[in-house]
Amino acid sequence: MIKRESYMKKIRPFINSDLVKVLTGIRRCGKSVMLDLIKQELLQQGVTPQQLISYNFENMSFARLCNAQTLH
Repeated sequence: MIKRESYMKKIRPFINSDLVKVLTGIRRCGKSVMLDLIKQELLQQGVTPQQLISYNFENMSFARLCNAQTLH
């Protein structure tokens, strides 16, 4: 995985803030890779894996969560 340090440098100041963060981009531009990099950084800072949640909605095992009521 490419580290993408220039992007991480821009993201780091917001990691521990109360702001809601939204990562957007066209398909296949690296959004999931960036989220994995942020996840790795959080784990290095002492966040436990149990504190992190991620779902891949293209994985059919999560198909039941594809409506707002069920996800909530």
